[in-house]
Amino acid sequence: MDMTNHEVDGPATAQNREKNTALNPKRRRWPLLLTGAAILATGVWVLAGTQSGQRDSAYTVQPVQRGDLVVQVATTAVLRPRTQVEISSELKGTVHSVPVQQSQRIRRGDILATLDSTVFEYAVERAEAFVATAKASLSDAEISLREAGRKLERAMALKARNALSEQKLEDIQAEHDRAETRVATARADLKAKEADLKLRRFDLARTTIRSPIDGVVLARKAEPGKTIFASSDDGVLFILAENLDQMELVAKINEADIGAVRSGQEASFTVEAYPDESFNATIRNVSFEHTSENDLVTYEANLDVRNTDLKLRPGMTASVSIRTNAVRDALLIPTSALRYRPRILEDLSSPAASEGSNDLMLVHVLENGKPQAVRVKLGVRNWEKAEVISGLLAGQEVITGEQFGALIQ
Repeated sequence: MDMTNHEVDGPATAQNREKNTALNPKRRRWPLLLTGAAILATGVWVLAGTQSGQRDSAYTVQPVQRGDLVVQVATTAVLRPRTQVEISSELKGTVHSVPVQQSQRIRRGDILATLDSTVFEYAVERAEAFVATAKASLSDAEISLREAGRKLERAMALKARNALSEQKLEDIQAEHDRAETRVATARADLKAKEADLKLRRFDLARTTIRSPIDGVVLARKAEPGKTIFASSDDGVLFILAENLDQMELVAKINEADIGAVRSGQEASFTVEAYPDESFNATIRNVSFEHTSENDLVTYEANLDVRNTDLKLRPGMTASVSIRTNAVRDALLIPTSALRYRPRILEDLSSPAASEGSNDLMLVHVLENGKPQAVRVKLGVRNWEKAEVISGLLAGQEVITGEQFGALIQ
């Protein structure tokens, strides 16, 4: 059945189509006409759109305007107290008591910790005994000296009456001189023993560790029963901050920016604990000493910070913006205008393209729908705006770029 139908329908259908086409030639032209019309309409639309936007939308421009401009140097810094003191013990011993806690406010002279003083008390007693012995020796030497003195006086009187030989007088004189030497030696020994006693008493006094400043206990590392060694690297027992109302930022300034940073400049900063709040600071000094890490050279700057509400804490990392320069009511252009260059090479014979000194920069303005090179002198600038000192007027339009698909003339 399938083969029969195929033989009947195939040749008959093909013959019918040829016959119909021959009878109606108009049907053969309609697809060609429709395709041609579509191509023509598309071309007209593209050409019209391009011609209409060629002058107005080929370039991106911005007008030269007056405004204020602030130049800033951005960096990171760490907060720390203006005065921070590390307290350690110069004695070897065992911590007996620690009456202060971390974050506690303290006054100068307050007891921070005490060490077991037994050994030091014994040392004082021994030194006191040595001093007493030295005093007795000195007293005995002085008695001997007085006795030798009287003996010498009698000998000299006898010698005056020729009742004493010269040799005997010399022996008595030598004995007197030796008595004087023993007194001097005893006095020196007494001074040494007294100095040693003072040292032992000083060590005994140092078993009570007191605060040298008014401030706050930032860190407490001493605990009762802990044995400390004077030469140990971890001998720090307390870290004290003198005044958290006045703190400082320690900032690292890149060598490329250090020329613009100086004492007295104002700055603002934020910390992660208060991301929506800005704090103020002032540069106190800038170090001449540099540090180099991974081929990056930086200089340290110290900034004063007021912290009367005690929101800021030592060790916080801050993002700092230092205001290095500012101008008011100046002619401003976007810095993107300094980077723009037209796609078509400029005429090298043009005065604007060939003349100018090293302190002039090249920008392009839009004149009669075409870019025109202009040399301008710039002043203060940052990443977004630049001050124009000469070369442009307010209201002129500088080219900052070309729109995609613009025609190249």
